[in-house]
Amino acid sequence: MLLLFGRQMRKCIPMATDQKFDNSFKLRYLKPKFWVNWFLLGVLGVLSFIPARVRDFFCDLVVGLLSSFTIKHKKLCLINLKACFPDLTLKERKCIYRDNLRVGLKVILGYGELFFRGDKFIEKSFMVTGREYLDEALATGRPIVFMAPHAWAIDRCGIYLSMIGLPMCTMMHSSGNEVYDWFMNSMRLRYGGKVYERNSGIKCIIRALKDGYHAYFLPDQDLGPKSAVFVPFFGKDKASLVVLPKIAALSNAIIVPFFSCYNEERHCYEVVFEEYFKNYPSADLTADVRKMNAVTEHLILGREKQYMWFLKYFKTNKPGETQIYGLRNPKVQKMYLED
Repeated sequence: MLLLFGRQMRKCIPMATDQKFDNSFKLRYLKPKFWVNWFLLGVLGVLSFIPARVRDFFCDLVVGLLSSFTIKHKKLCLINLKACFPDLTLKERKCIYRDNLRVGLKVILGYGELFFRGDKFIEKSFMVTGREYLDEALATGRPIVFMAPHAWAIDRCGIYLSMIGLPMCTMMHSSGNEVYDWFMNSMRLRYGGKVYERNSGIKCIIRALKDGYHAYFLPDQDLGPKSAVFVPFFGKDKASLVVLPKIAALSNAIIVPFFSCYNEERHCYEVVFEEYFKNYPSADLTADVRKMNAVTEHLILGREKQYMWFLKYFKTNKPGETQIYGLRNPKVQKMYLED
């Protein structure tokens, strides 16, 4: 059971009204088709009261077996790792995959804590690195866009921003399962804020920033060739979003790099801030997008086990390029899944 996270800004379509997520409970959520969801939420509830050390020990025991299965998730991880780190051997990439899977399991098994545990418990579950960079950004008095790459703990550490009193907004992509969306967004809105439906368009984020909110932005998505330029990401050309510098320009916002970690030694969640972008955006859109990717790379390096390598970051190709996620393509198999 992979509890994946809301994906921002899949389409920049202006709408007449903001479509904020309504997290009030609906009686239709009790229909039989949702009973399996309620059972799984109950399991997460039980797990949330088991000490993190015990859950983590269980994950350490089972990850070796789970990582031995060849599934689509594993193949996508190995392909992305090969694309980003071409000098790594297959054995080295499999080691990163195993570490990555272990961290993911630990985060998933602790997901219910944000829903079922009290505020004091949640507050104690965080540690912060680079808090001085956040304070420096807040001192400017300008709205902040927190640039957060896809990490396993992205929701958990994102909620930290609301917990410390920052008015936050973000966008989400409905999963099609109403109970799942209600559960996820009830956690995201635990300390207030706004969660917009993805088809609300980028204008709702700009309005919120101008109204005193701060925003949460995922910079590493591949949403197709529209509103994107090809710039390097770990040395491989990637269809990269041009939205970030445009948001900064239209809302006078500053960009604070932000990374979410699960600290396996301390069994808690580590929130990592970096220095905000100076003189951004510039007059060169491509250079601004490249800076976004370069800082994203910097956040990931040394924390590879924290990153969601199973997402299709390179699904948009330049003309004539081979689709690297063609898992049935013998060339892809040979190039990415064999030594």
